[in-house]
Amino acid sequence: MVLFASLIPFGIMQGQVVNVEAMRERTGDEAGSHGMLDGSFYLGGTQNILLRLNTAANIRHSEGKDSYYGIFSSNFSTRLGGDNLVFEQNGFVHGRYNRIIDEEWTAEVFFQWQSNIPMRIAQRYNVGLGPRYMAVDSEGLKFFISPLVMYELDVDYVTGAYESAFRMSTYLSMNQVIAGKYHWNTIAYYQPKFGKWDDLRTVIDTRFSTPLSPDLNLVIRGSLRYDSYPSGTDVPQFTFGTTTGLSYRF
Repeated sequence: MVLFASLIPFGIMQGQVVNVEAMRERTGDEAGSHGMLDGSFYLGGTQNILLRLNTAANIRHSEGKDSYYGIFSSNFSTRLGGDNLVFEQNGFVHGRYNRIIDEEWTAEVFFQWQSNIPMRIAQRYNVGLGPRYMAVDSEGLKFFISPLVMYELDVDYVTGAYESAFRMSTYLSMNQVIAGKYHWNTIAYYQPKFGKWDDLRTVIDTRFSTPLSPDLNLVIRGSLRYDSYPSGTDVPQFTFGTTTGLSYRF
């Protein structure tokens, strides 16, 4: 079990794309059921008070060649007093099934539901599948390529309009262990719409952890996101965010 407390949030972390490799790393690969809990709370300020809440749970169960993953996450932040402004109000549920084919190939199936009110996403449903290929497996370094395809259904928060599409959900992922103790994970997603290739989303998510003690780690995470056609003209195409926190394994 891992407990992660976010200490210094910055920017807009949308939670629209899951860093699946960091999820695997944090729950391990041994048989049985393992997981982690995330949580943070912040309340402070001077003329305006900032309230921020973050909660998440990450669970994995493995039996033989089969692994089942579940992620549950919610985020909320707002400025209290005067003119209220909601920075974040989002959450998602992500489920993923992996079946090991051989030492290099794994089959993946996933489902995700999410909501993100500031980004005008009342509800978004994704379901997809495809292979995961381990292109590099050397001492301290692993590199994965996963050309997935998915179906997406969006409900606009303002208009209530429905929009559906088939998209690629290809990702490249690198896991590196430096000097036997520093862990660096980076994943990049490319999600164009089939038949309209200029309608795309790209995401880069990176996570670095360094040990403070045998069981305690300092974790720094950063994320860059681009959506060429976000919901509504008032929604930004480009967003980013970072978090710094502690990770405790027991």
